Amino acid sequence: MDIQIRKARRDDLPGILRVEGKSTPGLRYLGSVFEEFFADKLGELSVAEAGGEIVGVAKFTVLPDRTAWLEALRVPPEFQGKGIGKKFYERFFELANARKIKVMRMYTNIGNTTSKGLAERFGFVLAGTFRGFSLPLPAELTVTGGDGFLPITDAARGAELLSAERQAHQGFVIMNRTFYEVTPALGAVWAKEGKLFEEPQTGSLLAVGARFMPEASLHIAVMSGDKASGLCFARWLAGTRRVPKIQFMIPATDAATEAILSDQGFVPDSYDCIVMERRL
Repeated sequence: MDIQIRKARRDDLPGILRVEGKSTPGLRYLGSVFEEFFADKLGELSVAEAGGEIVGVAKFTVLPDRTAWLEALRVPPEFQGKGIGKKFYERFFELANARKIKVMRMYTNIGNTTSKGLAERFGFVLAGTFRGFSLPLPAELTVTGGDGFLPITDAARGAELLSAERQAHQGFVIMNRTFYEVTPALGAVWAKEGKLFEEPQTGSLLAVGARFMPEASLHIAVMSGDKASGLCFARWLAGTRRVPKIQFMIPATDAATEAILSDQGFVPDSYDCIVMERRL
């Protein structure tokens, strides 16, 4: 099979959606983020083409700290095992070299041995294991609890406060299942984007928002200090934004936070996720 990897075109959208529907029928979001992914000049939305047909899709994203995030790699079952994933990884390395990227990362669920094995074939190693939780919210949520937390708008302060969370979060914070290394650059960007909040009275910090599709879920990335107060504020924020659920991914070994989430009604995902990385 002659497989070509190329940058996606706007008229590839129907083929991309067909690939996604066959590959991950229970997880479809590329239609909602297509314009954002397509317009990304620093990264690249790529497709695999064979015989004029779209047979795969993947996204190379450059994060605020100049690391690369490899996401949305989809290949329909009938085209798996034909080297398409391998060709996407080769494209990832080409893009990383062209942009002088020094670290690439990806995630998969802990039971996906095919995805993990492909990454390992290209030198990726395990960097962490994380567990996701979600809290469905009632349609008529009472909006209370907005007092106490204040937005952090100063980039330098955002960089300082987020960097202090590195050890507690085992190096990574997660939003929309995008695993960000905890760095000053990320703290500065999130402060500018309005994703960081602090409660001066308790010294609590909350990083919350969405990388994309903010209407679908409110994502907690960091919750330190008074966690009960942080969850109360997150519920208030979700209520004001009218989103149907709150999501939070934490290190799989963080039993203390897991207990708090369970007490608050959060439901764990059916599987843990792993993040893998390759340093160039």
